[in-house]
Amino acid sequence: MRRLVEISTAIAFVGCAAIAQQKAQPPRPDDLQFHNLQVLPQNITHDELIITMRRFTQALGVKCNHCHASLPGNPEKLDFPSDAKEEKASARVMIKMVNRINHDYMPLIEEAYTTVSCWTCHRGKTQPEIVPSLPPEETR
Repeated sequence: MRRLVEISTAIAFVGCAAIAQQKAQPPRPDDLQFHNLQVLPQNITHDELIITMRRFTQALGVKCNHCHASLPGNPEKLDFPSDAKEEKASARVMIKMVNRINHDYMPLIEEAYTTVSCWTCHRGKTQPEIVPSLPPEETR
């Protein structure tokens, strides 16, 4: 019986030492590398990425899951690098369009004091409203 107590005490001591050693190691930091960035800059900071994504969600009146697919087996978490949703591909095309307008065309307008953004057209909706055509001018 005494032998059993000694073995149990030794196992408990070794187990506690292993746990203490594991806790003493610093937590492994996130590598902060974003995966599958195809349009946004590869060197974007975490804060810049979050701000950019929040602007997209506000401009379209959506949540993150509009473009980002859920993790397989865990619908509560998002698989940010995944290209499973076509909305993400559409967003990339739209980002390229906005960037091109701002870079290539806005400088040609002498008194343009602004830039184009998602909000310019979407105004909080996933589909921009179509402005009805003006009625044809009546001739007098």
